[in-house]
Amino acid sequence: MKTTTNKETEAKGFALYVGISEEEALAAGLSLAELATELRNKLAELVPGKETETYAALAIGPKSTKGRNLQLTRVALGEPKATAQAKPQAEEETPAKGVVVDLSRRRLYVDGRNAELTCKEFELLAFLIENEGRTVTRSEIAGISDRCGEPVPNDRTIDVHVRRLRSKIGGYEDIIRTARGAGYRFDKHPDVLIEL
Repeated sequence: MKTTTNKETEAKGFALYVGISEEEALAAGLSLAELATELRNKLAELVPGKETETYAALAIGPKSTKGRNLQLTRVALGEPKATAQAKPQAEEETPAKGVVVDLSRRRLYVDGRNAELTCKEFELLAFLIENEGRTVTRSEIAGISDRCGEPVPNDRTIDVHVRRLRSKIGGYEDIIRTARGAGYRFDKHPDVLIEL
């Protein structure tokens, strides 16, 4: 098998999907766990010292699921090409409704579209989420300016950032509440999903 890479990328490893059920493994005299261990031992034999550079995940599904074990394993473990083929194509896809805050990827989606937040806007929202249910003062918000490597903003600048953030989440502006004279707060909201 030949790997294809360009000058800016290189292969860092590979995934091997094995479509063997527990029943089939037992018929061969091994459990799936023992089979995974044997494969790991073979890797240690082929590339000494690299047996710790492996990861095994078990694909589990309902007994009633039909199809080839290899394809079911690829789908269950989220292999991109397999999951793309497994998704039925709807004639008219309706975009998801609501707000999704993806904290790990630092993105905000509103009704299925990326809201394209700036670093300041995202950090402001993330800080409010971190302090869910509590009013955060403008001086506390000013204290997070170093997250984006920016100078400490004044109260008016913070209000401008909040206004811009609200404009980008049109239709869901009320997820950021104003506590007059005190600051801002984020409360749990049925239209907001926080992904860590």
